[in-house]
Amino acid sequence: MSKEELEINSNKIENNTSEEETTKNLCVHDLRRRLKNKQRKESILKVIIFFTLIVLIGVISLFFY
Repeated sequence: MSKEELEINSNKIENNTSEEETTKNLCVHDLRRRLKNKQRKESILKVIIFFTLIVLIGVISLFFY
């Protein structure tokens, strides 16, 4: 590659990065709300799995009884 091509490529890269620098600002309340919703979904899933295992163990124990 020639020096001119390298300069053109580097300029393109610099222009692309400057356009992508705009970031979305989130406030703390939104982040906390998202985290609580995520934790709530995870806890509901864990409870469902727990009760499913309890029922499965109960059915298996009745089967062998």
